[in-house]
Amino acid sequence: MTRAPDADPAPPFDALCARLVEHARAIEAAGAAAEARDLLATLDGWRHELRAWNERLARALSVHHEINNALVGVRGNAQLLMMGPAATQPGVKERLEVVIRESKRIQEAAGRLRDIKASLGGADQATRAA
Repeated sequence: MTRAPDADPAPPFDALCARLVEHARAIEAAGAAAEARDLLATLDGWRHELRAWNERLARALSVHHEINNALVGVRGNAQLLMMGPAATQPGVKERLEVVIRESKRIQEAAGRLRDIKASLGGADQATRAA
């Protein structure tokens, strides 16, 4: 489930930024340098705010790591119980299989959070715990 770093297309606002810079250059060439500087300054401020927002969001999405850490304990204990005498009790083995199967679903959901975080520029965790 590892993702190539260039698998995602460029964010849609990259094209908008390029068009606005181009527009500012045209404004400057038309003799309105002050207006062009204002537009570029506004654009620069917006990019800075967007980067800060993405960083905050990426930090929040780091929850995938905590989820995977908890799953190590849940899945590991369920697997240990499956190997012991408890699994011979009526219904226990089936319930443990459900725990293991559902922990896989949670792990996959945490992987999607990790991918979202990586697409925002957050550090991508190459290894997955559970």
